[in-house]
Amino acid sequence: MLRISYIGKKKLWGLILFLLLGCGLAVSIVLTIGIGSADIPASEVFGILTDKLFCNGQGISDGVWSKSHFQIVWNIRLPRVLFGMFCGIGLSICGAAMQALVLNPIADPYILGISSGASAGAALALLTPLPLFAGQYQAAALAFLGAIVAAGTVYLMAKLAGRGTLQPVSLLLAGTAVNAVMSAVTSFLIFLAKSPESLAAVYNWQMGSLASAQWGNLLLPAIGSLTGLVLFTLMGGRFNLLLMGDEDATALGLRVRGFRTGMFLLCSAVVASLVSVTGIIGFVGLVVPHLIRLIAKTSNNRRIIPLSGLLGGIYLVWADALARNAFGAVELPLGIVTAFAGAPCFLFLMVRRGNIRRDA
Repeated sequence: MLRISYIGKKKLWGLILFLLLGCGLAVSIVLTIGIGSADIPASEVFGILTDKLFCNGQGISDGVWSKSHFQIVWNIRLPRVLFGMFCGIGLSICGAAMQALVLNPIADPYILGISSGASAGAALALLTPLPLFAGQYQAAALAFLGAIVAAGTVYLMAKLAGRGTLQPVSLLLAGTAVNAVMSAVTSFLIFLAKSPESLAAVYNWQMGSLASAQWGNLLLPAIGSLTGLVLFTLMGGRFNLLLMGDEDATALGLRVRGFRTGMFLLCSAVVASLVSVTGIIGFVGLVVPHLIRLIAKTSNNRRIIPLSGLLGGIYLVWADALARNAFGAVELPLGIVTAFAGAPCFLFLMVRRGNIRRDA
C-alpha cells in the first residue's frame, strides 16, 4: 500500500512538473518576444498574438495595435523565439536519448561530435553548393550525412577501445577526436572558399545563432524536433530497458543493436535539421536532462524525455534573449552563451562522478 502511494505521488509530481514547465514555456515565449531594442509590454505581445491567431489581425485594421509593433512581434521576433524553442526541444531530447543509449551521463550531441559532423556537412553545402537539393534542404541533407559519419565513427572507436563495451573515457576520447577532425574539415572548407560573404556566414554560423530565423526556414527544425520528441517519448520504455544492461534488455525482448542504431539515426536527423540552420549550439543536451533528473527525481525516460524538451525550450529562448540583448545592438553568438553555462556543468559532472578516475 505504501509503495502504491509512493508511485502515485511520483506520477502526480511528474504531472505537476509537466504542467508547470508547459506554462513556463508559454509565458517565456510571450516575455522574450517583448524583449529587444524596442521593448514591447507583455500584455501587448499577448494581444497581438491572440488577435492574429483568432481574429485574423482585425486589431491592426482597427488601429488597436501599432503596425510597427505588429511587424516586430509577428514577423521578426516570433519566428526567432519559436526557432529557439524547437532547437531547445530537439537538442535536449537528443541529449537525454543519447545518455540512455550509451549509458553515459555526460553524453550529448556536442560532446560526442555529432554536432561537429553535422556542421562539417552543412559547411560543405554552404561553401560548395552541389546539384543535390535546393537551399536549406541541401544543407540539411549533408548535415545529416556528416552527423551519421560522426556518430558511427565515435561509436565504433569507443567500442574498439573498450573491447566491446562502451566506457565513459572511451566515448569522451572518441568524441574529442571526431570533434577535432570534423572541425578541421570545416576549417579546410573555409580555407578553400573564395566568397567573402560565404566566409562571414560560416564563421558566424559556426558559433551558433538564431539570427537567420524566419517563417520560411522554420518548418524543418519544427518537424525534426517534434518528430523526435514524439518518437523518443514513445520509446521511453525501451530506453529504460537499456538502463538494465544489454544482456538483460535482450533477455526481455529488446533487439538492442537494431534499436540503438535506429535511435542514433534519429538523433542524427534531429541534430542535422537544427545545425544546418543554427550552427553549433553546445551543451544544451548535457545540461537540461540532468536538471530534469534533479528536479523530477526519476530515471524513467518516459518522463525525462518530454520534460527535458519543455525545459530545453525554456532554456534556449531565454539564452537567445540574453544573446541578442546583453550588448545592445551587437548580438552575442548563442553558442557562446550556452558554452559559458554548459562547460562548468560538464566539468562538475566529470569531477562528481569520477568517470576518469574509475576507468583510468
